[in-house]
Amino acid sequence: MINFSKTFLTMTGALALATMPAFAQQAEKSIQSNKDLHKNTSIKISFGLGGVKADSSLNKASVMGVNIGADAEHKLSENLNVKISGGMNVQTGSSTTARENNIYKPGNSNYLKEAKISYTPFNIIDLEAGVINQSNLDAPLLVSSKGFIAAKEGLNYKILDTKISLFAMQSIPNNRNLSQRIDVEEDGDPRFFTETLKIDQILYIGELSLSATHFAYSDISNAVAYESILLGNSGSPINKGNGVLNSEYQGWHLGANYQVSLNKNLVLKTKFNHLSNTAIKENNTGHIAALGLSYTRGAHNYYGELANFKIESDASIAYYNSSKYGLANKKGNKVLLGYANSESNLNVTAEAIQNKEINENIYQSDETIFILSLRKLYDLF
Repeated sequence: MINFSKTFLTMTGALALATMPAFAQQAEKSIQSNKDLHKNTSIKISFGLGGVKADSSLNKASVMGVNIGADAEHKLSENLNVKISGGMNVQTGSSTTARENNIYKPGNSNYLKEAKISYTPFNIIDLEAGVINQSNLDAPLLVSSKGFIAAKEGLNYKILDTKISLFAMQSIPNNRNLSQRIDVEEDGDPRFFTETLKIDQILYIGELSLSATHFAYSDISNAVAYESILLGNSGSPINKGNGVLNSEYQGWHLGANYQVSLNKNLVLKTKFNHLSNTAIKENNTGHIAALGLSYTRGAHNYYGELANFKIESDASIAYYNSSKYGLANKKGNKVLLGYANSESNLNVTAEAIQNKEINENIYQSDETIFILSLRKLYDLF
């Protein structure tokens, strides 16, 4: 029995010695695989708190909410990349409206900001497809940070301190919030087309960015038309939930951004956007003029912005653009104050917006809005 045990122990030891290199090789491969995964993959989780208080003679709202989001990016190969961003909102509060156009009503929802695949066959060519966030246009009077099903073709070229970007995008606007309503006709197959030229220039003093975007909407649904009429566009309601807009929407958006460092901590920023719907001849323009200041010391960044805006009734489709600039048929001012900490990935902002009607109608009134937001980002890897 003792001899058998010794023999078994000897065989086990020999087998362990023989297999150790294989186990070591496998473990090394596993470690390398994990390193490659972390190298090619980025995952971030965000947690946010937000509140809105809106007051006008037609609409009132007091809303608080929680937001949980996730951003993931994975490099499939040297030229192929996948990016996904989404999350959910949970809100509570009160809301009253006289015209059913209070956009600040509390609600619970899931959202998809982006889900795209990017292919870069050459250094100067960039192709994208999937759900693409429209914030890359930097044109809030035209379209806000919405995710549209889209295809994008880009050309980028840099020489010395000048970068030239040319890209086109073909999109299907999102009607998700309207598609489940009873008695709503989804006539039309909406499309949104843009072609953009952008120039980024490093100057002797400061940095300048210029952009020009040609845009066109087509086949807007009756449901979007009805909502947009309630929000300031001119048109004719057919019945509850269905309408027809008076004009077509195609034209130009021009943007200019300039920033300069006043010293090692202080940066001055200016911005000007101009929108023109050339399909019609009146009530067809909009603008944003903003001045901002940013102070950074270590990981702490304090910033503020004062903006003046105006968007006439038919400059763009109200359902798709940014509520912070009045949507349509509004003019006013916006003040933003913020704090960011780069070490803790924390961002806090407070905004105050006052807007007034340009042309009086039964759907709109002067409005005051306060927005508070806190966002904490967790970088998993």
